[in-house]
Amino acid sequence: MQTTKRAKKSKGRAAPKVTAIAVPLHATRRMVIPRPDVLHTYLEYSQINQYLEYIVHRYSNFVKLYTLGITHEKREVRAVEINWMNADNVELSSVMRMQAAKHAEQHKISGAKGPMVLPGDKNRNIIFIEAGTHAREWITVSTSLNCIYQLTERYTRNIELLRNLRFIIVPLVNPDGYEYSRTKNRNWRKNRRPHKASKIVGTDCNRNYDIFWECGPTKTNRNTYKGERPFSEPETRAMRNILDSLAPNLLFFLSLHSYGQSIMYPWGYCREAPYYWRELHTLATTGRTAIKSYNGREYRTGSISCLTKRTIAGSVVDYVYGVLKSPMALVMELPSRELGFQPPVEMISQIGHESWFGIREMCKSAFDLRQRIRRDEEPMAPKPPGVSNSGGGDSPSNVSNSDGKKKSPQKKKIKKRSKRSLLTQHAEILELQKRQPARRAKTAPLRTRDGHGDGPS
Repeated sequence: MQTTKRAKKSKGRAAPKVTAIAVPLHATRRMVIPRPDVLHTYLEYSQINQYLEYIVHRYSNFVKLYTLGITHEKREVRAVEINWMNADNVELSSVMRMQAAKHAEQHKISGAKGPMVLPGDKNRNIIFIEAGTHAREWITVSTSLNCIYQLTERYTRNIELLRNLRFIIVPLVNPDGYEYSRTKNRNWRKNRRPHKASKIVGTDCNRNYDIFWECGPTKTNRNTYKGERPFSEPETRAMRNILDSLAPNLLFFLSLHSYGQSIMYPWGYCREAPYYWRELHTLATTGRTAIKSYNGREYRTGSISCLTKRTIAGSVVDYVYGVLKSPMALVMELPSRELGFQPPVEMISQIGHESWFGIREMCKSAFDLRQRIRRDEEPMAPKPPGVSNSGGGDSPSNVSNSDGKKKSPQKKKIKKRSKRSLLTQHAEILELQKRQPARRAKTAPLRTRDGHGDGPS
């Protein structure tokens, strides 16, 4: 009888109970979306989107995600807005939240999409960082993601910046080319939109902006092909839309490239120095000094055409500075010639941290320098040699001169200045470049061909 009872008990025995472990609410929020490792690996396009969604979900009180446009292969160009002065941010005082809510309501009534634009020069506080314009420059994408990481997951260390500035970061401008570079051709540079006239695919997005676009390369097989017309590519149209809308509030624009190990400022399309080149050089030197104090790496500083020794027409930096009249616009070429476009994964964290150290100091300096720069009083940007004054609609009206009477004197003046005036204007820059070989600008011809190595590509 006892054995039968035991058998009956064993047959009817219930499954063992699993004890539930209490998980705090903040931990469940973190587990909703997995977090990719942005500091030690090159992410795929899907992983980049996954990290952006994780950041927006984790820090929804001051981070927003926008879709700027759709590429030829139906991928999204996305932008992250990091705005500490947000009505949803519980860490603000009640007065600040009320003020932020008022601005948000005005933005909602206006019906505008994207980040809000506030009137007045005091609201010129947007820092815009873009990366991944050229497909093969993987390290720029990782560095821009590191900037997002520093401003969100380590926001307590950068609270001073967040209280004074708004950040718009586009980590991947050219997702089609980036994925093609990862899977098919590591050295691919352009986007992936095919041309109607030929079987050749791709346009250099950094030659497709409407500032002396007609001076760019016209052969479709070139790595630096300028496109069929200004803003012919979906990636550049997406960038134009957000940059044009944010122009009144744009303080500092930074374009990340590799691998020249330099911080450069306009102009790229000609050898002339910009009107406020001293302020721009001060800003670039601030970043260079900060990086050197961090790990001893030496960056070069100077104008784009001076350091690359060639002209670059239709670039985004010239467009932001020349057309949108942004106070400050720079190109940051990440290291280095020895490491190439895709440094080893062991170097991703180091390059990202040293770059952020320089970017952070440049943001602080830009906030202090903005009162010294009045772009409304600046004279017209110089025209490059060989460009007709009529323009044919290719050059923006606020950059090119449409007066036919002034055509020949202006061309003569540019030719007389040539390279000697550039050397005198940049004497201070050349003195700082002790590690670089002496320039031979008097005899070196002006190159328009894109080298395989450094340059804001």
